[in-house]
Amino acid sequence: MLNVVNRILFQNYKFLFNFTLIFLQQLTSLIIFTLGTSNENFRNKLGELSIQDFSKYKCYYISFSVIFIANTFFNFYGNQLVKNISMFLSLKKLTLVMLFFIDFFYGKKKLSCITITCIFLIAGGSILVGMDSFSNDYFGYVVVFFNNVTAISYSKYTEVFKKHTKVSNLKLLVYNNYLNMPILILCIFVSGEAKKLYIYFTSENNGSEGSLYGLAMYVSISCIFCAILTASFFISNEKNSSLLTNLLTNTKTIFTSVTLYLFDKAKNKLSIPIFVGLGMGTLGAIFINAESLFYNLSLKKSNKKDNKE
Repeated sequence: MLNVVNRILFQNYKFLFNFTLIFLQQLTSLIIFTLGTSNENFRNKLGELSIQDFSKYKCYYISFSVIFIANTFFNFYGNQLVKNISMFLSLKKLTLVMLFFIDFFYGKKKLSCITITCIFLIAGGSILVGMDSFSNDYFGYVVVFFNNVTAISYSKYTEVFKKHTKVSNLKLLVYNNYLNMPILILCIFVSGEAKKLYIYFTSENNGSEGSLYGLAMYVSISCIFCAILTASFFISNEKNSSLLTNLLTNTKTIFTSVTLYLFDKAKNKLSIPIFVGLGMGTLGAIFINAESLFYNLSLKKSNKKDNKE
């Protein structure tokens, strides 16, 4: 849904202010998590937040904040440049293949036959989609490739950070929200977005097809969905590997492509090869979901047995 809403903002409302949108999303996340501190269970899981606590791993926090902003920026910019949503999602799936090779060859991790099959299903589906929706958006493809690189760095960083510092992903998430605010404000002014925003809201002919009320509604929805997505990613990546987390996210692909096809048939082609390719990728995600579910259930059963003994 976040991809769908952002696509509407980019295409219908011509709201192409990436740093501003990231800032609003991070501000919303920060407000939500600040409200969450009123809950005792949330505070216990979060732990201490202070300048002294932050200073212990300040280099980790600052580095992650830069990676996070770069990843989100390339995602938004690539979404704007690659006109066909199916091709955009297809290129995004290359992240999985890249993660597979990193884990298999560099990390020396043993992967099950089902996991390997799922990766090849997703990769094959991506090739099928790409063959039928390839266009001359070459610069957009390069931007999406950089998005994939930063996405891998983003995923792996949370794994390494947790392993070396023992700090929860929840604390990393909250500190990241605080750090992003000044960095994004600086980016908004340095990139010239502040001046462009003024022109956008004062000019009657800004290319927008909707009202300011509609713009406010879609920006608000995008911010709320971003907060939910970011929190769920951090929670999942703390319990699972980065490869599994990225595999699970592919269940959204068919829904996103079909929804955006109905939203704008002219720009978002959905032919039979594309639909089959998207189906292959989603099938791979369903298989990995099932494997993860059965593994967790068996693990819970074995833990219960051990506790009884």
